[in-house]
Amino acid sequence: MSEQHDRHDTPGTGDPVEAAGAAPSGAQEPDAPSAAGARRPRLARRTVVLTGLVAAGALAATTRATWVQASAPDLAGTSQDIAVSGADAAPAVLALALAALAAALATSLSSRWVRFLTGPVLIAAGLGAGLSALGPARAPEQAARSAVAESTGVVGAGVSAAATVWPLLCLVPALAVVLTGVIVLAVGRSWPVGSRYRSAAVTAAADPAEDPAAAWDALTRGEDPSLEDADGAVPGDESAAAPETGPDDERPEPPAPR
Repeated sequence: MSEQHDRHDTPGTGDPVEAAGAAPSGAQEPDAPSAAGARRPRLARRTVVLTGLVAAGALAATTRATWVQASAPDLAGTSQDIAVSGADAAPAVLALALAALAAALATSLSSRWVRFLTGPVLIAAGLGAGLSALGPARAPEQAARSAVAESTGVVGAGVSAAATVWPLLCLVPALAVVLTGVIVLAVGRSWPVGSRYRSAAVTAAADPAEDPAAAWDALTRGEDPSLEDADGAVPGDESAAAPETGPDDERPEPPAPR
């Protein structure tokens, strides 16, 4: 009796099966959600696309503001004050902003080759817009000449002009467009790639009445999705052709007459 009591009190002498199946106290199971989160891209494609659209839209919006305040004499010799917008002072900025908008929209496509194209386009558009915006800031008279000639009707007249703060503010969205292009090239390869085609199992399980694409797939396989029997079975489905019979469905035969 005492030997049995000592055997139960001694550590490490329990059931070998339980001892082998027991997990060590210090061991931890891998965290599945954290491992799945580690495989996700650092920046989602939707976030990058929205950032590019906002940056390109802000870049285009800055061209509507007054970039240069100019004054020049008209045909009567009267001095005229003219407000030159960014679209007139630097037309290339608006064109590059529209190109950046198109590139940001194209980045939403699932093809990786498209991202390798839109990334450099965004970078080039941002850099080009920034360099074009520096022109009115450094030489406002030259940037305002075409707008002044159109307003006064005098070509080659003396123009006095001063740049506003908007050419420098335009550099902020231009830099954001450049950073968006860099992110597309750096992180875009880790974004998931969608597929236009579905597996055969998904196509067969889809209901043509609920999914129009499944109806077209059924027609491609040579089936008519509009034909159904009284039980609602689709033609060609052999599993629903005959009901299953079991032991309870068998009836005993009547006894033979004597």
